[in-house]
Formats: sequence, structure tokens, C-alpha cells
Amino acid sequence: MPAIILFIVFAGFTRTLFARPVFNPAPIPPYLYVHGIMLTTWFVWALVQSLLISAGKVANHRKLGTIGAFFAAAVVIAALMASFGSVSRRPFDLDAPASIMGTGLSGITVAQFRSSVVWGNIVNAASFALFVACAVILRKRPQVHKRLMILASISIVEPALARISRWPMMGGEQGPLIPTVVWSLIAAVAIHELVTRKRLAMSTVLSIVWLFIVRNGAQYIADSKLGLSLIYALR
Repeated sequence: MPAIILFIVFAGFTRTLFARPVFNPAPIPPYLYVHGIMLTTWFVWALVQSLLISAGKVANHRKLGTIGAFFAAAVVIAALMASFGSVSRRPFDLDAPASIMGTGLSGITVAQFRSSVVWGNIVNAASFALFVACAVILRKRPQVHKRLMILASISIVEPALARISRWPMMGGEQGPLIPTVVWSLIAAVAIHELVTRKRLAMSTVLSIVWLFIVRNGAQYIADSKLGLSLIYALR
């Protein structure tokens, strides 16, 4: 699972981050490089941690885990920094149709699209922080710990999927790609647990319910006056 998630991240950000000299995209501010490096490091760290456990190197896993627990806080800050900066970074008229952004969007304004992205990322960062915190607290329960850590990474993979959705034939950010992949990854965690343990742990059930509520709740907030007011404030 960490390998699949890392592959999605590399696929999504190859053009805009990992292979910029090849694709020559528009310039980005320095803080986005920091953001990209921090989140990529997290996903690589998660893969390394899983490989250490597979190799039976539990002591090394625990030592590296201490570093990761503190690094997770930086990941949250970097994620929110990029989200809040996205509104002013590309100063489109917020009341204009989102189609002017050139990403295949239709039927909504720029403000509505920005609100959906920003509030979605806020909820994703909160879910990430919650799952990592619970995983650290429950680190002596390996089965629960590892599922929470996987769900933490799934929580923040959506920006990479958003880039992939813009590829030809992928349907755009309003298409089914993003929710389909995210919920498929979540379902894979649940299915693996059912196959290997014959039941779902309460922590897994609660995590899935949490994600269902907050992900849908984020869109409700984004469409509200309160949600849109944040976007105008960030302009």
C-alpha cells in the first residue's frame, strides 16, 4: 500500500515537481518546493517503515518512527501552507466561471472551486493529523497502528490524484477519478483486514466513518457562505 501511494504521488507531480526541467511548467514560489519535498519525504518514509517491518527490523522501525512522528507535524503545516497560498498564487477573478482556469471545470465559479480545494485539504490535513496521532498512541498494537498510518497517507494523496485527473481521458477534477481511487484505497485496507482477520477492527470502522463524514462535510462547508468567505479573505 505505501508503494502504491508513493507511485500515485510520483505520477501526479512528475510534471510540476520531480521533472520540471523536462516539462518546463509555470514557475512556482519557493514554499511550494518546500511543501513538495516535505510531503514526498513523508511518503518515502512510510514505504521505508513498511519495508523495515517486512524485513523484521523492528528496532530500526521504531527509531525511525520517532523521527516520523515529529515530521508529521511539519507535513500538516506544509499542506495547509500550500492550500492557503493557492488562492492568491493564481489571481483569477473569484466570481468568474472556473472554466477560465483552463482545467476543464464547468458549472461553478473560481471561488467555488477554490473553496472546494481549500476546505478539502483542510479536512484531509486534519484527518492525517488525527490518524498519525492515534497511530502513535496505539503503536504497541501493530495491527491497528499500521492501518492508521496507511489511512493517514491515503488522507493526503488527493492533490496528486487531482493532477492525474487533468490528464487526457481522465475526466478532470470534477470527474470520478479522485473519489474512486481514494475510496478504493480505503476499501483495500478494509478488505485486507476482513481476509486476514475475518472481521473489521473497531478502529478501522471508526476511521472509515470519520472519512465519510468529514469528506462530505468539507464539500458542504465549501459551498456555504462561511466556506466561501475564507476564500475571499485569502485573495
